[in-house]
Amino acid sequence: MNNVKEIFAKVKASKRTVHIKLLGDSITHGVGNSCFLQNGAHIVENFYRNPYGYCWAKRFKEHMEAHYNCTVTNNACTGTKIEFVLEHFDELVDEKDDVVICTIGTNNRHRYFKDGPKPDREAFGEEFYQNVLKLHQRFKESGKDYVLIANIPANAKNEVDGADYWRVLHMDDINNFYKRAAAICGFAFVSMYDLFGDYCKNNNIALDSLLADGLHPNDHGFDVMFSLLATEFDVM
Repeated sequence: MNNVKEIFAKVKASKRTVHIKLLGDSITHGVGNSCFLQNGAHIVENFYRNPYGYCWAKRFKEHMEAHYNCTVTNNACTGTKIEFVLEHFDELVDEKDDVVICTIGTNNRHRYFKDGPKPDREAFGEEFYQNVLKLHQRFKESGKDYVLIANIPANAKNEVDGADYWRVLHMDDINNFYKRAAAICGFAFVSMYDLFGDYCKNNNIALDSLLADGLHPNDHGFDVMFSLLATEFDVM
């Protein structure tokens, strides 16, 4: 499997148009920005694109299409889990896609009360890990280049039980499951969790100053995400 920089070196050098697809949940869809609105093209089920909202995905699209011979399409769907990507894989990923960047797992931390008793933490985590392996296999079978990303940290308040759900896993768990799978399977992986946390620590910035609600980035947080990913991809 190519590493992240090798994948994007091919994108930068390509003489034909490279089609890049973004997959994920609300953080990639753009929730938390100054003007999130699903008023764009239909994606799947009741989800539509957020073409004008300020977010890392929009900045990435504008940057890549301005500097390289490529298109970037954002098929992230807010509120979804890794199971959603697996179930709708053939609808979310097109035959023409060359590179897929997938950031999913934030919503796999919780279990709603209405969905049954509180699950065993170890079993709940293992289920997510096995789905990471399944997602890797789907991408591998597709023959496309792909990058899996573990998302940014949430604040302490967001990492506890809510009014109608148990917070069974935490963002560091999601990050560690991706790291474990990447080490075993060798797929291209970026820990946005580590990069974002290190950025805050190295610049003496409080995590909450980059978050709109304890989970989703604000505009500044989306700028940081874009900058960190663009640097990691070596496309600045």
